[in-house]
Amino acid sequence: MAELFPTSVDPDGVPRAPRPRTIDEARAMARERFRSRLVAGEPVGGCGCDADDAAATAILEAAAEENVPRVVGVRFRDSGRTYYFGTEITALVAGDWVEVETSRGREAGRVVIAPHQIVLNRLQGELKPIIRQLASIDLERMTHLRDDAAQAVRQFGVMVRGRHLPIKPISAEFSFDGSFLTLNYAPKDRERVSDSAFADLQHDLGSMFGCRVEFRQVGQRDEARLLGGVGRCGRTLCCSSWLPVYPEISMNMAKTQDLPLNPTKVSGVCGRLLCCLSYENEQYKQMKSVLPRLGQAIQSPAGDSIVVSVQVLKELVTVRLMENNTEVVFASAELGFGNGSVDRPAPRMSEMAEVVAVAAEVTSPGEATEATENTPMETNAVAATGRRHRRRGRRHE
Repeated sequence: MAELFPTSVDPDGVPRAPRPRTIDEARAMARERFRSRLVAGEPVGGCGCDADDAAATAILEAAAEENVPRVVGVRFRDSGRTYYFGTEITALVAGDWVEVETSRGREAGRVVIAPHQIVLNRLQGELKPIIRQLASIDLERMTHLRDDAAQAVRQFGVMVRGRHLPIKPISAEFSFDGSFLTLNYAPKDRERVSDSAFADLQHDLGSMFGCRVEFRQVGQRDEARLLGGVGRCGRTLCCSSWLPVYPEISMNMAKTQDLPLNPTKVSGVCGRLLCCLSYENEQYKQMKSVLPRLGQAIQSPAGDSIVVSVQVLKELVTVRLMENNTEVVFASAELGFGNGSVDRPAPRMSEMAEVVAVAAEVTSPGEATEATENTPMETNAVAATGRRHRRRGRRHE
């Protein structure tokens, strides 16, 4: 059988395309060749390449098995980051517990990405191996260590209160073999605890639990992540359930989404700005870039209008007709804005005439003319223009 992917130079010395390294790359190259043949008007089909598809797949898989190790994604917490380890165990599935080697020693983690093959240059740092898959007896020992960690937090709190230290115990965590205990705490009123007080507390707790003790100060967000809770939405906190990395958040995101600019109303249980402000911020920015602005004068199907309200997610725009000071709601597509994703029928001209007639009956001609000539938005615009002219005049003087 002829070689499926010959050398990079043919007998005439013309360079060929490089060999594909993965199945996806081979399929992408095949699609590109098919597209070029269609553009050039060459005949397609009947080449018999489908008969060698299984053989090509086997060759590529064998090459991948030889050059690329199997990689597993492991998490040490439900909301923690995903770390990658090499493995020779092919029976691992998502949800299995494994023992791995870390900078803190041997730790237990849960598999979140089953063994698969990836390009090594996508990984950062050294790829450490998985030691073994945990058995049921190991899981029972982990359960006992979690119970001991809860007891350690209580004892930590008792000692802190007895010594009148300005710190608040948060949580405790034992290492996989139980030889290392990490105690998380938060300072109270920004008071500093002396190193000698920490050394005495560390010695007493180490003697009580028979292991090495380490203290770790955490911030407000980490405190909420470790303790857990329920957010304003009524669901479990994102940071304690699935969010691995805290996003960058600012008050500009609340302003973009037309939320109250009061920090107490857009803050979570940790006292910091809500992480969910970043989830839809880009969508709001993209939609607002194609929607009209508040106070903008536009031409609507009912005539000259001014934008008084915009519903960004629904892509609905409320305008005030300059003719009779009546407010009408339009889909942004009807006004020539937005993406047109809202399927809303345009108002018939008979309906618009009825709206104009009803408004004319409610308002007398004199009042309508006065309202049209002195709308609050136009009055503010005229006043702002006058202020600008006066400032320019003072600068020239």
